[in-house]
Amino acid sequence: MGSKLKINNYLLLHFIILLWGFTPVLGKLISFQALDLVFWRLLFSLISLYAYLKYKGASLKITLRDFGILGFWGMVVGLHWYCFYHAIKVSNVSIALAGFSIITLFASILQPILLKKKFFWGDALYGLIIVAGLLVILQFESFYAIGIFYGILAALTAALFGIYNGKLIQKYDAGKITFYEFFGALLTIVFLQGLSGKLSSIAIPMGGDLIYLLILSIACTTLAFTLSVEILKKIDPLTVIITNNLEPIYGVVFSILIFGKSELMSKGFYLGASVLLFAVFSYPFFKRRFAKD
Repeated sequence: MGSKLKINNYLLLHFIILLWGFTPVLGKLISFQALDLVFWRLLFSLISLYAYLKYKGASLKITLRDFGILGFWGMVVGLHWYCFYHAIKVSNVSIALAGFSIITLFASILQPILLKKKFFWGDALYGLIIVAGLLVILQFESFYAIGIFYGILAALTAALFGIYNGKLIQKYDAGKITFYEFFGALLTIVFLQGLSGKLSSIAIPMGGDLIYLLILSIACTTLAFTLSVEILKKIDPLTVIITNNLEPIYGVVFSILIFGKSELMSKGFYLGASVLLFAVFSYPFFKRRFAKD
C-alpha cells in the first residue's frame, strides 16, 4: 500500500511538471511582453483560486505576520515568473530552459541553509555537472547570453521559494500558501510596472492571447502550483526540484513540435542538454547509493 502511494505521488509530480513544461510554449504564443504576461497570469490565477477555495469553504484568514511572510515569498514568485518569461522573450524557449536547469545547484546549496537539513555532497556535485552542461551550451550559443542570464535568475528564485515552501506547508494549508504568494507576486509585478512607467498602459488580452492566458493561469498555474505545494508534504523539496529538471526537456520537445525550426539549436546545445539529461536521470540512483540520513 505504501509503495503504491509513493508511486502515485511521483506520477502526480510528473503530471505537475508536464503542465509546467507547457508554460514556456504558452509564454511564447502570448504576444505580450513579460510584465504584462505575468500580470494577467497572476490576476486570472488569483480569481480562479479564490473561487475554488470559496467553493470548498476554505478559510483565507491569517495574521498580519503570516500575511507578511507569505507575501514576501510571493514577491520571490513574482520575480521568478518575470525573469522566466523575459528570458523567453529575449531569446527562445530552449535557451530560457537551459538557463533554468541550474536550479538543482541552487537548491542543493539552499536546502541545508533554509530548512536546516544535513548537507549531502552529491547534491553539489550534481549541481556542478549541470553547470558544466550549461557552460557547454553557452559556449555554442553565446548570442543568447542574456536569455541564459535571466533563465539562471529564474532558477535561483524558483529554488528559493520551492525549498522554503517545504517549510511553509508544515504550518499553512496549500491553498492558503498559493493564494497569498500569488497576491504578493501580483503586487510585485504591479510595482515593477510602476517603475517601468507602463502601469497605465497594460495590454488587454483578447482572442488567442486571452485563451492562452486562461490555460496558463488555470491549468498550469492555479492547479499545478497548488498541487506542487501540497505534494511537499509527501516528497522532499530537493527531490521535487531535481525531478523538475525534466521541465526543460518537456518544454523543448513541446516547443520544437509547435514552433519547428525556430527552436532548433546547434549540436553544442544538444551536447550540453545531454549532460543535463544524464544528471537528471542518474541522480536518484546516485543519491540512493551514497546519501545517508
